[in-house]
Amino acid sequence: MKYFFWFLLILFVASSSAIFAQDTTQSLAFKNKRPKQQSPHFYRPDLAYQIWQKFKLTQEANAGDPLAQHELGLRFLMGEGVPADTAQAVIWIKKAADQNLTSAKYNYAILLINGIGIKWDPFEAFKLFQSAAEDGMVQAQYVVGILYTDNLTLKRDYNLAYYWIKKAADNDYEPAQDIIAKLEPKVSKNFVDSLLSDSGIPGEKNPVPDPSENLTSNIGLVFIDFDLISDSAISVTDSMLIENINIVGSDSLSKILLADKPTSLTQLATPKNMEILVELADYGSPEAQTILGRMYQQGINFKKNLVDAGVYYYRALRNDSPSGTYLLWQLSQDENFQQIVQNASENGNIISKYLWYGLTSIGFDRQIAINDALNLLDEAVQAYYLPAMVESGLNYYSNRFGRNNPQEGLSLWRDALQLGSEEAEIRLIAARLFESFSNENQAEDFKKLKKAADEGSLFAMVSVGLCYEQGSGTKKSLPDAVNYFKMSAQRGSRFAYEELKGIYDKMRPSDPQFIISN
Repeated sequence: MKYFFWFLLILFVASSSAIFAQDTTQSLAFKNKRPKQQSPHFYRPDLAYQIWQKFKLTQEANAGDPLAQHELGLRFLMGEGVPADTAQAVIWIKKAADQNLTSAKYNYAILLINGIGIKWDPFEAFKLFQSAAEDGMVQAQYVVGILYTDNLTLKRDYNLAYYWIKKAADNDYEPAQDIIAKLEPKVSKNFVDSLLSDSGIPGEKNPVPDPSENLTSNIGLVFIDFDLISDSAISVTDSMLIENINIVGSDSLSKILLADKPTSLTQLATPKNMEILVELADYGSPEAQTILGRMYQQGINFKKNLVDAGVYYYRALRNDSPSGTYLLWQLSQDENFQQIVQNASENGNIISKYLWYGLTSIGFDRQIAINDALNLLDEAVQAYYLPAMVESGLNYYSNRFGRNNPQEGLSLWRDALQLGSEEAEIRLIAARLFESFSNENQAEDFKKLKKAADEGSLFAMVSVGLCYEQGSGTKKSLPDAVNYFKMSAQRGSRFAYEELKGIYDKMRPSDPQFIISN
């Protein structure tokens, strides 16, 4: 158990070349469609069935009518006119799917891929989504396209992903229209031109109409891509940083921040929004930390301060932010910046000491040895600088740079918590859950961890996924673990993505369609 927690604690730090070999700044393309922590909606093809009397509907379903079976299943699922009964819903929707009813295949696939009333099985779900997509159902076409991008269920194939998503987009399915342009640069134009000829796919049917928009959903699937990209391809814009707010974790705070639809950081920097951004950053949101770093770098809302900018970027990097990582690297290439940090540090500025340590620890600055950098960190700790206390606690707890003393790490986090550090409290909660060294209520700790995830902490979000995977403080639930890992990976966590791959690989069938070679 401890191996997993240490792996989680040691967030992504390496030399600059290693960092940019795995950068995801541009490749997390569909961040504005982040997974939701709520039950998905389902597709209902014929609303006229809603007015049937329960007796008549049950009679027709028992007689084998697939439309009636499907409608009865949806009623049991949603508790419409009958007591909610997920087990009965699964039975009736499967009966209709087995009779090749397109909408039932799609909805039964949703049950499978979310583990609702049935064992979680993304592979069987894909077969059903694919069958519904070949029937011409736009929602299923979209889902099949997305599943071709994640490299989890199937081997990634951008050409097929583009084909299916464009099919849905061409038939006015809004989620597909939102992302098709972002996917296009990854696709072979010649292949797409031939694939999108008038002939289409053999046996493909006309699109299934959508008479009930409120009963359709993209079921929370997202595109996650950790492919290698070159340094020259990276471009971090203000609009990109603003868009990232959508995936922070707290829907309510995101809605407040984006209420006025800001298109620049200057527009985002209202007094209320600044309070929220600082709060999110304190909880460990790499998105908020990166935005604050950019504001300090550009002199937006704050007096321009490159040291404060660098500190926020470093904190974002420690929370797996691709954007924060790149912006810090870019800033560190400026000799004037390095001189500013060095001079301020030598003049006793505690924040600069912490930053110089940070730059050295990840290989962005090689002017001093790591032991000298650790001495700078210690000086910042002695001055009770909270980020330094959290960082030093991590080094001791996870045996980083030879500082192997978990109890010292815990002590530093407790001290930081007493001084108001939200990140320190989250570290302590996770330590209690995964190390089982405390007699405190694990269920209560788990609730606190979920709350922290909702309030922006990426570390807490990954930890919640681990809790669901391992049954720490809560009941084991692979669907919930997958959901939290997907949200975390979408925000940049490579650890979460590797955990996802492990979960999928453990149950991967031998069917060649699902084989993913390393």
